[in-house]
Amino acid sequence: MASCKPFYALAVFAAATLCIIAVSRSSNQLKSSVASHSIARFAKPAPFTSRNLRRKCTAPSPRAGHAMVVGAGAGGLITEVDKDSYYPTLKNAGGKLILVDFYTDWCGPCKMIYPYLEELARENPDTLQIVKLNCAGENRELVNELGVRVLPTFLFYKNEENIATVKGAKREDLKNIIAEYAVAAA
Repeated sequence: MASCKPFYALAVFAAATLCIIAVSRSSNQLKSSVASHSIARFAKPAPFTSRNLRRKCTAPSPRAGHAMVVGAGAGGLITEVDKDSYYPTLKNAGGKLILVDFYTDWCGPCKMIYPYLEELARENPDTLQIVKLNCAGENRELVNELGVRVLPTFLFYKNEENIATVKGAKREDLKNIIAEYAVAAA
């Protein structure tokens, strides 16, 4: 047991030295020099610099029973609903394809997919309606009722009937479902 102590002390010293060196380097050097070492888990991640990731993608929750426009421009709309306005929104859509985005404010993939949802809303203003529902707070009962367990989850509705579900931020799946069902709505 006594012979293991010097090796343990040397390993702790080496790890501490690598941490000090890694922290003192710039973030680009840090990524390249520490990526292959096990010490990388101790490194502080670089801050987000992409405008799309930092974009505020949510708005205050709508008043009970009211939908609220939160994003997209140039023809497309993204509205936010709550537990009281969810079913009336589905009913009032008629034959239009509805994409419901279940998200939370702390969900990284939810934030990353939001600019793509804005793009879809602009590209399909006549055939697609995008609706967001925050899974936190008062809406949890509805979220549980609908069986949403993964974020983001996207439910597609047409004529008040659930026709497809996408779990996770899968752009290609969203695009394929919209291409299939939005054509029939036109």
